[in-house]
Amino acid sequence: MPAKPDDLHNVDLEFLKSEFNRFRSEVAGMKDRLGGNASEVLDQMSAYLDGHGVSSRVSALEAQLEKLAGKAKDSGKVAVDRLEAQMSERPLASLAVAFGVGLLAAQLVRRS
Repeated sequence: MPAKPDDLHNVDLEFLKSEFNRFRSEVAGMKDRLGGNASEVLDQMSAYLDGHGVSSRVSALEAQLEKLAGKAKDSGKVAVDRLEAQMSERPLASLAVAFGVGLLAAQLVRRS
C-alpha cells in the first residue's frame, strides 16, 4: 500500500528532528570536551611557569629595572646640577658656547 503524501512529510520531519537533536547533543559533548581540554592546558601552563620560577625571575628583573631607572635619574640630576654650576661660574663662556652651537646648527640646517 503506497504511503500518503502527508505521511511522507511527517516521516521526513520526524527524521530531521531526531537528526537535529542528535547533532545538538554531539555538539554539546564536543563543547564540554573542548572546555575541559582548555582548562587542562591552562593549568599545565601555570604549573610550568611556576615550576620554572618564571614569576620570580620577572620580579627580579622588575627590581633591577627600578634600580637602574633610579640610577639613571640620579645621574641625570647630577649632570644637570654640574652644568648649572659651571654656567653660573662662567656665564660669558657659557653664552659663547651656546652661541657657537647655535651657529653650527644653523649651518647644518642651511646645507640640508
